[in-house]
Amino acid sequence: MSLIRVGLVGAGFIADIHAEALKRIPGVSVTAIADPVAARAQGLADKWGVSSCYTSAENLISKVDVAHVLVPPNLHRRVAEPLLAGGLSVLLEKPMAETPEDCAALQAAAASAGVALGVNQNFVFHPAQTKLQAAIRANRIGPVRHVSVVYNMPLRQLDAGQLGHWMFAEPRNLLLEQAVHPLSQIEDLLGPIEAISAQPQPPKSYGDGIELITGWLVSLRCERGTAQMQFALGQSHPVWTVTAIGDDGALEADVINCRLSSSTPSRWLEFGDTLQSGFERAGGLIGGSVGGAIGYLAGMSGLAPRGDAFYKCMHGSLSAFYRQLGQTALPRGEMGGRLVQVCCDIAALVDGPKARPRPETPADDAMFDVVLLGGTGFIGRHTLAALRAAGKRVAVFARSVENLPAAYSDPDVGVFRGSIGDSQAVADVVRRAPVVVNLAHGGGGADAAAIEAAMVGGARLVAEAALEAGCEHLVFVSSIAALNLGVRDAKITQDAPPDPNYERRADYSRAKALADLAMLDMHRQRGLPVTILRPGVVIGKGTSPFHSGIGLYNRQTHCIGWNDGQNPLPLILGEDVASAIVATIATPEAIGKTLNLVGDVRLTAREYTRELGYATKRPLVYHPQPPWLLQAEELLKWCIKRASGRKLPLPPYNDLKSRGLVSQFDCSAEKALLQWQPETDRDRFLRQAFAGHAD
Repeated sequence: MSLIRVGLVGAGFIADIHAEALKRIPGVSVTAIADPVAARAQGLADKWGVSSCYTSAENLISKVDVAHVLVPPNLHRRVAEPLLAGGLSVLLEKPMAETPEDCAALQAAAASAGVALGVNQNFVFHPAQTKLQAAIRANRIGPVRHVSVVYNMPLRQLDAGQLGHWMFAEPRNLLLEQAVHPLSQIEDLLGPIEAISAQPQPPKSYGDGIELITGWLVSLRCERGTAQMQFALGQSHPVWTVTAIGDDGALEADVINCRLSSSTPSRWLEFGDTLQSGFERAGGLIGGSVGGAIGYLAGMSGLAPRGDAFYKCMHGSLSAFYRQLGQTALPRGEMGGRLVQVCCDIAALVDGPKARPRPETPADDAMFDVVLLGGTGFIGRHTLAALRAAGKRVAVFARSVENLPAAYSDPDVGVFRGSIGDSQAVADVVRRAPVVVNLAHGGGGADAAAIEAAMVGGARLVAEAALEAGCEHLVFVSSIAALNLGVRDAKITQDAPPDPNYERRADYSRAKALADLAMLDMHRQRGLPVTILRPGVVIGKGTSPFHSGIGLYNRQTHCIGWNDGQNPLPLILGEDVASAIVATIATPEAIGKTLNLVGDVRLTAREYTRELGYATKRPLVYHPQPPWLLQAEELLKWCIKRASGRKLPLPPYNDLKSRGLVSQFDCSAEKALLQWQPETDRDRFLRQAFAGHAD
């Protein structure tokens, strides 16, 4: 069979997994990548040796045989329909589309062109699910009569207050984004869903009048039995189990821990039967755990193919799609379409809370006092409130402008949608005010070069637009990550330069240092009227309190420290950062300076974790670790990855030491210059730090 040429549409996180999985599918090769951000497409192409990059999906027509459409769900039909009409087979990421009507249109386009249409329902191929299916086929529990699924999962966007994500725009969207996973597993076991009843949890408030339904109890009648799904998002402890109950026993697949356990009758009387069933269940748990650990380590070391469960289910799903391409009856997204219909039917059972409408784009001649780039994020929301309190008219520019709080509908606030990688959109908004505050970090990337291109390139692009528009003051909000904070008891003042050894830092810290240096260079060489602000560890209402600046919160309960956890940390509240930004705008003398923003209440990592535990009534534990041990662990991981053939730089010890934040800040010069005072009262600080998270 001739080589199948594949094009990836969208170069985000999921595209990297697709590219890796496709490398191991015989007869398939990724030959092109399309993404509207050229640097992002090129970064992914460089990583995987792809020769062609485009900024439009339609450029792939005639150049590839199959397109993987990996864009947000609301764009699925718009992007995929022309590709299908152009003769390409298409694999869509789940969900298939936003509505059943969109799904039907895509299926009709595939049928008309005689091409395949697949949907990546990857958790049908999760190792725990495939073990469950194999046990059922082996008739271990007799005919399956009922399936019970518990999907009790965290959701990062809820913790971070990122309610502009597509999934929060409509009650159905949260189901389309998340519930399709357990629903696909139910259909895999019992056939298509035929009848539905559902009871939602009461709506939860997420501040400023925004309410969301994040949980459902759903009862289903399927082709071959009944099912029930307990679905809850935004939970702290992840539980995802699929239990199949048959005439002769029960099987439970633990998706999180990738293992299967069973309970079946034995020949013995009650006492012996109880004992045997206990050993049977324990044996399944132990065997699954040990086997999973061995498989993971073998994959990491290169002794076996990559073995983590997520990669396996992605590879299994993509492999199944390409096997179907060789069959007479091509797939047309049948299962994907049915699941979209089920999600829409569940959502229609209640008149749930709706997302706020997107604010209207201001007129072309609308002018403002301040342009706030990246203005819908955590710090952006606090900064908008502080600017409005100061009487400023504000233009907000952000990638996500959906489901915004009421403050963004203020007549003196204009909302513009765009990315700081789009020079035309940036220039259009920057021209509208004499002052620009850049909170947008530019995004990530597949490797160090891509991260640098996004973060440093975005900062330069905004600075160029500010110079072109004759901007009076550019406030560039950076991070203390740009500094070397690994020297114990060193005093950090406003004169501290970016880490001169930035090449020996991790990708994010390196890019932050380079962005600061670029801004300073443009100030010296071209007169850019810039002030650089470097906030410390920013906490408070609107973001998760489980901050990586404190340590690595493993499933939130256990904080793995960056050191012994005894040194005071450079903490600061979001509202204190916002008040400093407003003060900087009012201080022309701040132009050309770099100012560090650190509060006066400086808890240690041990104290912070203890206070967070008190506030949330959760059993949080801080685990101190010496930096040398952390580095040894990183080196061991590096050796394993190198042995598997991956070309990776040595893990930088300087960066690991800097994460401990052992250097101490003196912000007296910043306070004097800006006439700024962050919160000093410990009790008030703690209340604000954990607001919205305290039990």
